[in-house]
This record gives sequence, C-alpha cells and structure tokens, in this order.
Amino acid sequence: MAIFLSTDQACEFLHVKKSYLYQLVHKKKIPHYKPLGSKILFDQQELENFILKGRVDTRDELESKAVELLNNRGQ
Repeated sequence: MAIFLSTDQACEFLHVKKSYLYQLVHKKKIPHYKPLGSKILFDQQELENFILKGRVDTRDELESKAVELLNNRGQ
C-alpha cells in the first residue's frame, strides 16, 4: 500500500525548502499526484527512487568504467 506525503512532509523527507519542491513539481522533474486538482501529494517510495536515481559514482567506479570502455573499444 502506498504511503502518500503532503508537501510539508515531502520537504522534510527530501530536506529541501518548499519553494524548491514547487520548482521541481512545476518543471515535472519529481513524481507527484494532484487527485483533487490543487493539493499535491507524493508517494514516499517514488521519492526514495527519485533520490536513488541521483547517485554519483565514486572516482574509483568512474575509473573502472573508463578502463572497461577502453578495453572493449577494439573488440
């Protein structure tokens, strides 16, 4: 069962200001719901997935990927 968060709860969950969250909503960069046309709701699991998509690789991971690409280049 989905757990829906209000705008204030989503801000707390993401550690962002309300104005920034509204920017993300306006630009359709974050998944959200408007079941009544005005009140915005957020699915907690979708917010977690949104955070996880923003993972930044470590330098070692990037170097490994680069080496792998260069080694596979000639094949």
